[in-house]
Amino acid sequence: MPRRPTLLVIYAWRGQWPMRRWEHRRIFAWKAHFPGRVVFFNIAFPFKARWLTALDPDMVVFDATALAARYTPTGWDALGEVAAALPAHARRVAAPLDEFLSLGRLRAFLGEARIDLLLTALEPALWEAFYPAAGRGYAIRRFLTAYVDDDLVRTARRVSPDLAARPIAVSYRAWSAPAWLGEMGLLKREVGLRAADWARRRGHVADVAVDGERRLVGDDWIRLLGASRAVAGVEGGSSLLDPAGVLALDETSPLTQDWKPPPSTVRLDGSLEVRALSPRHLEAAATRTFQVLVEGDYSGVLEAGVHYQPVRRDLSDMDQALDLSRDPAYAQAMVDRAYEHVVSSGRFTWRAVVGDVVRQVLA
Repeated sequence: MPRRPTLLVIYAWRGQWPMRRWEHRRIFAWKAHFPGRVVFFNIAFPFKARWLTALDPDMVVFDATALAARYTPTGWDALGEVAAALPAHARRVAAPLDEFLSLGRLRAFLGEARIDLLLTALEPALWEAFYPAAGRGYAIRRFLTAYVDDDLVRTARRVSPDLAARPIAVSYRAWSAPAWLGEMGLLKREVGLRAADWARRRGHVADVAVDGERRLVGDDWIRLLGASRAVAGVEGGSSLLDPAGVLALDETSPLTQDWKPPPSTVRLDGSLEVRALSPRHLEAAATRTFQVLVEGDYSGVLEAGVHYQPVRRDLSDMDQALDLSRDPAYAQAMVDRAYEHVVSSGRFTWRAVVGDVVRQVLA
C-alpha cells in the first residue's frame, strides 16, 4: 500500500479569537480536503526548528498569516528558520494575500524558501510587475481570497431564498479603513454611508456600520446577509502600494492581518492598484443577497449586470442601483444566477481548489 502524503500548513496566529470565519475556513480547508495526513504549525509562538524536520512533510503550505510575519524582525527570522528546517524533497506552496505590502521581502522569501508554487490573488495582468519572470523560480496560479465551503452552503440553506420576505433593505460592515489603502480605503467606507443614506431617505430598514462598529464574527454575518434584500460592497485591495518594502516595522506589532502599519511609513505609489474578490461577495452569493457593488473585475468570478448590480466608482448612481433591489423579479433573477454560478456549479469550492493544487504540486 503506497504511503499517504503528509501536508504541513504553516500559519501565524496569536491575535483575534475567534478567527474571522473566512480565515478559519481558509487555513483548515487543507485538513478537510487533502488526501493524507495534515499537520498545522503556528510560528507566532517560540518553536524548535527540529520539530519541523521530524515531521518530514511531502508538501508545505505557507498560509497568508505566516507570510505576514515578514512585517516584523522576529517574524522574518521565524520564516527563515522554518524554510531552513524543511527537508529538501518537500514541495512548497506560498499563498499570500497582502502582496501590496513589503513586496521586496515577500519576493526574497519566495526565492530563499525555494517555493515551487505561488498562489496569488493578483490579476494576471499584474504578475510580471510584482513577480518578474526573469527572477521567478516557481510556478504561479491565481487564487481567490476565499472559496465556498460546505458549512457556508448549509448555513445559507437555512435562510429564505425569497428576497421580498426579508426585513432588512440593505446591510453593510466596514472596518476603519486607513489612509494607506488610498482610494480603495475611502470607497470601503463611503459605499456603506451611501447605502445607509439611501435607506433613510426611502424609509427602508438598514443595518449598516462603518469604522469597525458592531463587528460580526462567525456565522452572525451570514445570518445578517440572510435577513437582507441587498448588500453594498467594493472589491478588496489597495490603491497605494509598498513595492520597495519601506514600512517601518514595529517589533511589538501582533502577527495578524489586523495589524495596520503607520500611514507615515508607506511610500505612496498609485501606478498600480490591487483589487480582488473578497469573501463577502461569495457569502452574499450563497445567501442569495442582491449585491450592489462598485464596478470591477471581482477576480473574474462575478460579472456586472449578471451576478451583481454595478455602480460607478463615484457612486453617483448608487440610489438607482439600490432601487433595483426593490424590484422583485429583477432582483430575484440576479441573485438566483449568482447562486447557480458561484455555489451550484461547484467551481469555486475549497474542495475543488485544494484538489487542483495538490494534483499540480504532487504530480
